[in-house]
Amino acid sequence: MKILAFNASPRKSQGTTDILMDTFIDGARKAGAEVEKHHIVDLDIKGCLGCFTCWWKTPGRCVHRDDMDWILPSISQADILLFGTPIYGRNVTNYMQRLLERTFSFSLPEMQNINGESTHPARIPNFPHLVLCATCGFPDVSNFNHVRALYPTAVHILLPSSQLLFKNDGKELLSGFLEAINLTGQKMAVGEELPVSLTKRLVVEYSDEMKKKIIDAHNQYSTSRL
Repeated sequence: MKILAFNASPRKSQGTTDILMDTFIDGARKAGAEVEKHHIVDLDIKGCLGCFTCWWKTPGRCVHRDDMDWILPSISQADILLFGTPIYGRNVTNYMQRLLERTFSFSLPEMQNINGESTHPARIPNFPHLVLCATCGFPDVSNFNHVRALYPTAVHILLPSSQLLFKNDGKELLSGFLEAINLTGQKMAVGEELPVSLTKRLVVEYSDEMKKKIIDAHNQYSTSRL
């Protein structure tokens, strides 16, 4: 099983997004998966121009010459595509968006209707299974509504108030969540279907009491920084 991973956080390995990704990767490697991981901020990826060159002039080939020249073939050969992103302004980072825009060349120009939804046929036969790790500072899981809507078929690993991972009591609180991520990596690496009981554990939801503690702690910290 080949896993291709991209961290879209500008903090790279210093942020909480990378912790979630590495937890999944650790589980996958335990099950024998081959993993290749990159930090998007270090890559040269230009934005899509909407020129449609990859459709009609050079089918399947983008007009840009940059790191997508090797990323696109790598994606087409992967079994699992693992993305990690912090949520900025309730959306994925621009690094992740730019990379995903450039996968436009994987679609054919024809238009079709499937189950009442208009779409384009795929140029590659089997797109990798998508796993999306996302973190944010707010304690509400609603902060991930936009990313869930953008990638509804992905396996979602969502952690609000991810800063708790930098504290010992926070790590203890989230130990079951991290165990679930590791187990998900193991199961996906051997092609096992994920039970609903496991996917539910991949999304952290805090009680109202815990949310209040998180907000109060943040405000105290913010006051100390002013």
